[in-house]
This record gives sequence, structure tokens and C-alpha cells, in this order.
Amino acid sequence: MQPTFIAAIQLAIGLIILLRGTVKTAFVFMLYCGLLAGSAALVLPSMGGSTIPPLQVALLFVIVAAAISPTRCLQLLPDAIRANRWLACFVAYGIASAILAPRLFAGMMQVAPMKPLDSPDLFETALLGPSTQNLTSAFYLFGTLLVALAAYLVTRSQRGGVAALISAGIGIAWTHVILGLVVMAVHGTPIDAVLNLLRNGNYAQLDQAYQGFVRIRGLFPEPSGFADFGFAFMVLNAELWYRSIRPGATGPAAFSLAMILTFSTSSTAYAALFAYGLFFMLRAFLTPRLAPASRIRQFAFALVVIIILVAAMMLVVPELPLKFMDMINGMTIGKSGSDSGRQRLFWALQGWDAFTNSYGLGIGPGSFRSSSLATAILGSTGVIGLVSFLFYLRTVLQPQRLSTYGRTALLEHSIGGAFAVAAVFSLVPSATSSAKPDPGTNFAFLAGAALALRPQQRRRDNSERLPPPSPATDPSRAAIA
Repeated sequence: MQPTFIAAIQLAIGLIILLRGTVKTAFVFMLYCGLLAGSAALVLPSMGGSTIPPLQVALLFVIVAAAISPTRCLQLLPDAIRANRWLACFVAYGIASAILAPRLFAGMMQVAPMKPLDSPDLFETALLGPSTQNLTSAFYLFGTLLVALAAYLVTRSQRGGVAALISAGIGIAWTHVILGLVVMAVHGTPIDAVLNLLRNGNYAQLDQAYQGFVRIRGLFPEPSGFADFGFAFMVLNAELWYRSIRPGATGPAAFSLAMILTFSTSSTAYAALFAYGLFFMLRAFLTPRLAPASRIRQFAFALVVIIILVAAMMLVVPELPLKFMDMINGMTIGKSGSDSGRQRLFWALQGWDAFTNSYGLGIGPGSFRSSSLATAILGSTGVIGLVSFLFYLRTVLQPQRLSTYGRTALLEHSIGGAFAVAAVFSLVPSATSSAKPDPGTNFAFLAGAALALRPQQRRRDNSERLPPPSPATDPSRAAIA
């Protein structure tokens, strides 16, 4: 195991947090480390040069901080496991299948491995068998479960934990926007070479430029990763704003992220934005009692502002929109007929082949590369993994509750509903681009916090009701009520 300079910096910050900070501080630090998804904190030469990103290293400080915390943090661990039991089942089966399934089904089919083969053939495959990627995938799955448990503990046991998570969501959103703009602005300059030092992960670090346009990717290996990460925090801020939770901060953060994702030229971003926009409009139409009139007006105003900006751009630089639309076409509609599009389809179909060839058991996480979270889960963990994960999604979202769709009388339920919707929608980019069955740490953080704020209902109660009219804080709410 070889630590990098990033690990050294993390060690210094982590020790300060352990000496002077709290579990809440360590968890927020871990969330910010997620911005360095293209970086490596540790290199594992014995596992084919696999790298461990900074977030997983920062998770160790969260665990240590929870263990030495004078609060009742670890006393709530059984509650955290109980609330996240379906995710625990999914992860437990995923880890077991990652170790056993590649050996059980070795040689039964050809797969495109997680680690790309050194071949010019885009559809090159190898015989199924155990590899170091199985162990790496199992490690990441376990880390996802730990993040969900830690989010639950921070939310329930730490004073000011909820406020800290909301502030972190706002701060990470703005940091993500700024990093995206800065990296794009310094592309090809000496500063860009310095920033490339942070992209030391063992990933395909692509130079993203198309017909003179520099595609936005921040410190991520490619724009799809940038969009995947940013979209989760965009939805979180948008849902908090919709429920009037710090609207002066969450609203601008959501709008800024939506703008930069629009100009990121990532097909992943466009699919995700369309899905959330459709949900936003259908929700306002189907649940008018929960739709604040002021928020609907502000949403319409934001759309008008975007249209005006696009029109102004067309007037100032007439040829720019044509080039931009040509690039959008090449990255979306035209991509399906490209070599990259056919390769992604081939990867996605492997999930079904793995599912049928393993008799519904799955061939283990890390055994093959997919291009969709759904087919990756299906092919890697089979029926057991898919069913347990779907049950967990339902437990998190709780679609029967009013707080899933808007603000209700209890503030903690309203915030929990915002985290729940953000957790589910954070999977939309992965549904079109994920190579592995791991739902990711952003999903785990949002889901764990949602379950802590809004425990699953076991019987009918009166906690889910509309808030009373409050003209002083929101004049439109009185009219709606």
C-alpha cells in the first residue's frame, strides 16, 4: 500500500479533527473529499495498481471519531443497522457473491472485465474468473453501507447534525460549480498542469474537448462523473428550497448547479435533468396542496431567465449556438450510433447475460463492466440483490407519505423527505452510466440521513399533515391552506 501526497494532507486534517472536532466535523470533511473522485489517496500495487479515493480514506476518520466520541453515537448503531437493514442485506450478499460467484461460475461465459483490456477491440472479452476487481468492488460496497450508517448516527446523535449536513450540501454545491468553471477556464494553461496532479487516480483521465469547446468535468475523470456527483446535490438543494428550508441559500445553489450541468454537455446530465424536471412539474400538478405558489413562480422565473440568456448568447455570437447544438447532438442523439454508444450497449446487455447464465444468482460485483446500475445489480447480485435493493429504495422514499412531496407540519419530516427524494434521484445518472452495482456514497449519505429524520411508519398516525397557515413567513401558504 503506497500513500500519495493527498493521503498525507488528509492525515494531517484528520488528526486535527480527531483532536479538536466531532463526528459531525469528520463526516462533513468526508463529504467534501467526494469532490476528489478522480484522485487517489492510496495505491495498491499488489492489486494491479488499484487506487483508493480520498473519500474512503476520510471514512476511516469518521469511524474513529464515532468510536471515541463521548456522545451516545455508537449506542444508536443497532438502530442505524435496523433502519438500513435492506441495504445491509444487499451489501452482505454483494460481498459474499464477489468472493464466491466468480469461482462458482468460472469459465462459464465471456465478460468485459472492470479493468479494461489492452486491446484495440472495443468488444474484447475474457473468460469469467476471480480477479482483484472483485475484492475492490466488495470494499466499495462495504464503504457505502458504512456511509449510510454514519449519516444516520450523525443525524440522530450529534447536536446540530442536521444543520451541518444541510450546510455541507450547500457548500459542496458551490464548490462543485466553482471547480467546474475554474478547471474549464484554465484548460491548456500551466495552472491546468498543476490541477492534473490531483487527478492521480488509476482511471481513464480523458482530455475532454470537442470542436474547440472545453467540456466541464472539474476534478473528475470525465463530464459524466462530474454530472453524476453534481446532480445529487442539485436535487438536494432544490428539494430543500421547495420546502422553504434555507431558501435564500439552497435556491441559488440548486439553480447554479442546474446551469452548469446544462452546459456540461454530458448526456448523463441531460437525462437526469429531464427526469427531475418531469417529476417537479408532475408533483406540482398532482399535489397542489403541497405546491407553494411562491416556489412555482420562482421556478417559472428561472426558466424565463435561462431562455433570455440563451437568446442573448445567440444575438451576441450567432455561430456559437450552432456549434454548441452540434456538440450536444454528438454527445446525445449521435452518440447512440457511435462506437462508444455501441460499446455501452454491449456492456449493459452483459448484465442480463450474467443473470441468466448464473440462474438468477449473479456472478459477483467486479466480475464484469456494465453501463447501467440496474443491469450491473441484476448481473452481479441476481434476484436477491435486486429485491433487497428495491426494498431499501421503498423504505427510503416512503411514497405513501406527504413529506415525500412537500413541506409538512413537522420540520424534520420535511427535511427527511427532501433527503429521500434526493437519494432516489441521485441514482438516475448511474442508471445510464454506472459500470458497477455500487449505488455510491452520495446515495448512502442521503438515504441514511433520510431514514434518521423520517423513520419508517409502522402504523397510521397524524404526523403527516399540512403545516398551518403562516402568512408572516410565506404568504402564499395561507392562500393554499
